[in-house]
Amino acid sequence: MALKLGRLEIGYRLLISLTAIAIAYGWVGAQLCTLLRLGDYLSAGFLLMLAVVAIFAIPQSLGGLFAAIAAVITVYWQTSNITYSLITAGVCLGLYLLGFQDVRYEPDAEKKLSIIEVVATLITIGFTVQTTLLILQTPSSWLTSAAIGAIAGAITLVGKQLIYIDLPQKTIWKLFGSVTISSLAIGFAIVAIFFIPKPYNLM
Repeated sequence: MALKLGRLEIGYRLLISLTAIAIAYGWVGAQLCTLLRLGDYLSAGFLLMLAVVAIFAIPQSLGGLFAAIAAVITVYWQTSNITYSLITAGVCLGLYLLGFQDVRYEPDAEKKLSIIEVVATLITIGFTVQTTLLILQTPSSWLTSAAIGAIAGAITLVGKQLIYIDLPQKTIWKLFGSVTISSLAIGFAIVAIFFIPKPYNLM
């Protein structure tokens, strides 16, 4: 099963990952609009910068697993509820197992991480934790925990999934950039048009 976009064919596992990341960016866009309407330009600038650099970092990050673990820890830290943490971990693991056959993992014990890979990993972890904190600003429930788990699982997989489909690097950037930027804009627009701002804390 696959979705065809012109000449591009996207398998349903990659589509699930991209959808979860689109939800994350939509949420970030919504919070960005809220912060701007509240006049908190410093926090808005930080959030926008993190979201933009994450677009470049996530596809080449090797730290998706660390980001997923950080998301689970953040859920427990913010809610003190082991059930919500287990839901997050369970959804993340389920999505990972579902998409595992879409990745090629070839461990190389002698390979050293480049500076770019290290930085991308740190940015990926930071973006995942920040998105988790933003989602947890709403009342915690099994649904928010599941959403966080889906996003964490997608971030763990999507870089390898994009490599697996054997697209040129330029096409990968276009695909991932289109998904994230459009989702960010949609989330921003929804809040700008329909909602009254209320305070949100980034951390």
